[in-house]
Amino acid sequence: MNIPLFQHDLPGRELQDLAQELCNGNMMHGSTTETLSHELAQQTKQSEGVVFATYADAASLLLMAMDIHEGHEIILPAFASTTMTTAVLSTGATPVYADCNPRTLNIDAEAIQKLVRPETRAIVATNVFGNPADLPQIASLCGQLEIPMIEDVSGGLGATVDGRHAGSFGWASIIDLGEGSVIGCGQGGGVTTSNLHLAQRCRSLQSGAALDCSRNQDDHPGPIGRQSRLTDIQAAVAMSQLRHIDEILSARASAASSYTQRLAGTSDLVIPTVDPGTSRGWPAFVVRLDDAYGCDERDEILGGMDRHDIAVAAPWTPPPLIPQVSDRTTVEDDRNGWPVAEFVSQRTIALPIFGGLTDRDVGLVTQTLELMMQRTTFRRS
Repeated sequence: MNIPLFQHDLPGRELQDLAQELCNGNMMHGSTTETLSHELAQQTKQSEGVVFATYADAASLLLMAMDIHEGHEIILPAFASTTMTTAVLSTGATPVYADCNPRTLNIDAEAIQKLVRPETRAIVATNVFGNPADLPQIASLCGQLEIPMIEDVSGGLGATVDGRHAGSFGWASIIDLGEGSVIGCGQGGGVTTSNLHLAQRCRSLQSGAALDCSRNQDDHPGPIGRQSRLTDIQAAVAMSQLRHIDEILSARASAASSYTQRLAGTSDLVIPTVDPGTSRGWPAFVVRLDDAYGCDERDEILGGMDRHDIAVAAPWTPPPLIPQVSDRTTVEDDRNGWPVAEFVSQRTIALPIFGGLTDRDVGLVTQTLELMMQRTTFRRS
């Protein structure tokens, strides 16, 4: 692709640190992963951090460390990736889905309240497309309900709400260090928390240990961990970006501003906004077609941009609407249960965004998008 969907912003002056890690020879169990864990905790204003080989491992092992198991329910956003769903299912617990806020696309507080039951053990709030809006409200609700909130920071690392950092709102937070995040190393994930006991359990599971071997025979079996260590090479790649996160976010915010200026007058298109007192992480710049377009038209636009060598993507199908998920849960096939998530998922388009994106690139992307929308409208009429 002439313009990729995303790429990590590796500062050139940091590449010598990566070379040093290659020369160390000790690619595992070194101090670099410990340093990354500490710096991720600092970034999210938590006291403890643990890094894992993958984002999926971070999610599932956190739930195991929280002693989530069969008979429990976890409330998840209906508009999100399947990673948290897979993590919940891996513990034997049941995912329960709350619809999203039509403006911010984050999990909706009113929808959460309707789903809480005695079996509910945690509520997951995701920074959708790097947007931390609604986190204070969700955290307050979880406090009132006395249910732990897990904050899925994902692409929201570095974002803030009224000066408070994303990742600091939850009892524990999950960080994606994969290719589609602001800070990444190809694969990887992290958990940060200020609960020392929870962090210690995460570290034990990360090393492949079993927890609570002293349980009675009638108790629920304790979780067994898996080897899920990030290499020092990967940790060095992530740290080289994390230490310059303000520069990286500034460059991405500049690209987002350029997109907004160019697309502000485009009809039939909803542009992402930044709430007052909020800064976003911008792992992606996601626009939304209005109800004049459907899923087929959206996919036609995606195909047209792909033919013009511009990488774009349709972010997610809501997990509760995926047959492989609904077949494994007690979720009824009721499409009226998540109307906003379903509507949005059929009309969202993720546009390229990264630090090296030029004004010329942004102009080419927006012109091509508008052209594809016009062609689709013309064919439909």
